[in-house]
Amino acid sequence: MAKAPKFAELNKIAEDLLVARLKASRAAIEHSGEKGRALEHQAVSLLRSFLPGEYGLSTGFIIYHTDDGPQLSTQQDIIIYDALRLGPVLRLETSDVFPLEAVYGCVEVKASLTSHKEIPKEYKANSVEALMRRSTIFRRMKIRKYWLPKFTTSKEPGIALSEVQTIAWREPYFYIFAFELDGPAGDIPALAQKMANESQLIGSDCRVDGLFIANTGFLYSRVVDLETATPADIHSFKYTLDHPLAAFKRRLLHDLNLFPRPALVWTPAIDQYEDVKINFATVAPGAA
Repeated sequence: MAKAPKFAELNKIAEDLLVARLKASRAAIEHSGEKGRALEHQAVSLLRSFLPGEYGLSTGFIIYHTDDGPQLSTQQDIIIYDALRLGPVLRLETSDVFPLEAVYGCVEVKASLTSHKEIPKEYKANSVEALMRRSTIFRRMKIRKYWLPKFTTSKEPGIALSEVQTIAWREPYFYIFAFELDGPAGDIPALAQKMANESQLIGSDCRVDGLFIANTGFLYSRVVDLETATPADIHSFKYTLDHPLAAFKRRLLHDLNLFPRPALVWTPAIDQYEDVKINFATVAPGAA
C-alpha cells in the first residue's frame, strides 16, 4: 500500500531551500537590486508551485480609480492577478501595469525583516513598521468599474447593450514574504505583539493578510466581525511557529478562493483608465 506524502517534511525542505538561497545570493551577488530580484524570483517560483493557473504572478504597478482620477501605485514586488480574464493594460520590459479589476493581492518580498525599537524619524524599508504603513494604500483601492449588460430584445447570442457601473469592491490582499527575521524584531510572539500595537497606532486602514518568515513563523491580522468586534479585536494578530510554509499556503489559498469574482457577463471597463476617446459614426442603409 502506497504511503501518503510527508507534507511536513516536504515543506521543511522547501523552507530550508529558501534560507539556503538567501545565503547563496548574499555570497554570490553584491548588487542589492540584483540580489532583491533573485529573491523575488525564488518567491515567485514557490508561489507558482502551489497556486492554480488561474492566478497570474508578475511584478509592476496597479492603476486604480480615485476621486481625482486614475492613479498609479508604487511598484509591487509580486502582483497576484486574474490570468483567465485579464492581463496588463501595459506591458513594459521589466514590469507590467495592471488595472485594479485584475488584481487579487500583492506580496512584498524581503530578504531580512527587521523592526524599530522606538518610533524613528524615518522607517527602514525592510522594517515591519514601514511595511504595515505601506499596507494602508490598498485600503484605498476599492472602486472597480465594469460594463454590465442592459436589457435588450435582440435574439442573437452575444449581442447586448451595456453601461458602465462603478462598484465598491473589497481591496486587494497584502502579504509579506521574508527569508529571515532580523534580531531587533525579536521572536515571533514579540513580533506579533509589536504588530498589534503598531496596527492600533496606524489605525483602521492597516491590515496584513499574511506574514511568512521561512523556518520561523507565520502571522496575520485577525479576521473579525466589524459589527461586534472591539478595537482590540480589530488590531489583534494571530501567529504560529508550527509549519510556517504550510500555514502560509493554506491562508493564501483560502483568501484567494474567497475573493469576490465579477459575474461572467460583466466586462472590466479598462477603457475608463485611458485618456483615449474613440468616437464612432453610424451609417444606416440608404443612398451612398
